[in-house]
Amino acid sequence: MIETAREDELKFTVHALFALPELSDPERGVAAVQPRPAQNLRATYHDAPDLRLAREGITLRHRSGEGSPVWTLKLPAGSTTPEPGSGLSRDELSIPGPAREVPAELQSLLVAWLRGSHLAPVATLRTQRTLSVLCGAEGEELAQVVDDSVSVLEGRRVLERFREIEVELTGLTVEARSELRRRLTEAGASESDPLPKVVRALGPRAVAPGEVPRSQTVRSSDPAGALVTAAVRTSVRRLLLADIGVRRKQEDAVHQMRVACRRLRSDLKTFRPLIEPLWGESLRTECAWLAGCLGDARDLEVLRARLRDVVDAEPTLPYDTAAFARLDDVLARREETALASAAAALDSERYLRLLDVLVDAAREPVLSPAAEQRCSKVLPPLVRKSWTALSKLADRLHPGDPDDDWHEARIKAKQARYAAEAVVDVLGRPAARLSSAAKNVQEVLGEHQDGAIAAETLVGLAAERPDDAGLAFVAGRLAEWNRGDVARTRREFPAVWKKASRAAR
Repeated sequence: MIETAREDELKFTVHALFALPELSDPERGVAAVQPRPAQNLRATYHDAPDLRLAREGITLRHRSGEGSPVWTLKLPAGSTTPEPGSGLSRDELSIPGPAREVPAELQSLLVAWLRGSHLAPVATLRTQRTLSVLCGAEGEELAQVVDDSVSVLEGRRVLERFREIEVELTGLTVEARSELRRRLTEAGASESDPLPKVVRALGPRAVAPGEVPRSQTVRSSDPAGALVTAAVRTSVRRLLLADIGVRRKQEDAVHQMRVACRRLRSDLKTFRPLIEPLWGESLRTECAWLAGCLGDARDLEVLRARLRDVVDAEPTLPYDTAAFARLDDVLARREETALASAAAALDSERYLRLLDVLVDAAREPVLSPAAEQRCSKVLPPLVRKSWTALSKLADRLHPGDPDDDWHEARIKAKQARYAAEAVVDVLGRPAARLSSAAKNVQEVLGEHQDGAIAAETLVGLAAERPDDAGLAFVAGRLAEWNRGDVARTRREFPAVWKKASRAAR
């Protein structure tokens, strides 16, 4: 069983003779400091030969010396690089066990990053640790101040030594944290980059750019290919990070992975003249396959949440509690099946091949000669083309049109939004206005689509279970409510579209 915790810490580099300052601070809630017994820890870190995990801030280790030996996988919490002074925030996943083999439960979370590359020991660290616990007035733990003297080993030989102070935060106030930081720095500690110990031990190779380079700032005078490259890198990185979330069954992870696929497909379509055609279309096709594998799971997640919200928010809506529970149970089983299908897709050879292609695409997308032209010249007409496609549909939408027509308009709105968002940093305010206008249109059309799917699914559920009158009645009432919501969004749409059209001029 995996134990999960969030690790938030500040790191400081100190010299061999550094002495901790006074840590108690009653004025800011730190009433006492309790020392803990010293520990002698030994940790062996595992990575691919090219250190691709360390380069992304991911660490996998086996450590002994503090109770039972344990495997720990640490993942960056969030998708952005920590700001200076913000400390290091990671999700910590642990499984007790011997050192002979990496637990499958942890290794399976790294499929997207490893893609067939084998894990092996890359560093062994011996740490002499002293620990001080900062406590509040009631004896509650507020933080741990960890003083680590680290030796980097090669067999029995010590290759390097360093010492660092970690402040593992749990309940310190902002003021107490600031004061503790001040005291440590005044005593001679230097606030260091928020890097894991093993990254520091491994040296320059571990801080080299990751497999998927981070997108760089693009200026309007830069070649348009630089913007395409940045957009591809952003989407591929988002997808790889979401992959771990899906495997951990985190809330909203399926949605984030699906959004990554859709954004990448949208960008490849928007910037089609700047991309080698066969390469771009084949990548769009494979991303469509992946998004489709995730679609049912995401739709059912949205539907179940929507129905619960309706029941909670509509006290006048008559329904049988037990019948609604049965209905939700049916949907839950469908969602479980859909998630299993999505998981199978993520373990398939096709998916692994797609990941290899995506990583290569992020490193060096295959561009056309047109991508050599300046952003300021090439991008505006491409973005405007997406808006024009939306306008052609939205201008002629009628309240009595089929749901599919409204859904098609939603797809065009999303395309226009993604196109504008991709170029906001390059084209500035006009793109930002267009993005905001498209987002407003997309939101109302998204509500329409959610209501239409919900009503259709509920009617189907009622028809499938004619012997369960209670479930059929609840499903029918909820379907009726959702069709009412569809009608509402159709009435609201003309005003939303009129306002968006003015803003986009």
